[in-house]
Amino acid sequence: MEKTNTILSQRENLSVEQCHCCDNIILHYQNLLLKFSPKSFKEFTNTLLDVNFNKRSISFGNGTEKMIINTQLKEVQMCFTKTEYHTICHALKEASVMLEVNDILNN
Repeated sequence: MEKTNTILSQRENLSVEQCHCCDNIILHYQNLLLKFSPKSFKEFTNTLLDVNFNKRSISFGNGTEKMIINTQLKEVQMCFTKTEYHTICHALKEASVMLEVNDILNN
């Protein structure tokens, strides 16, 4: 029987899972799919949670406020509305707590 990923956080259009075979953490949100090592997931989470949406958001042509997040590739950026940003941050916090609980239980 094949093991499935451990779901760390899940809601509509968003899931954060940890792969059983490699421990990588997968963030799937709408059409965005990101894969992290446990260390890089923690760094990404800490970085994203430290951002102040109101200070970093810009107004787009259609009147929506969005925040642009740079990635390590200068050609690739992520763009989130305030609601999307808060949804992702909540999921990242939840996933981080689940990872800590799993570490405590497995060690």
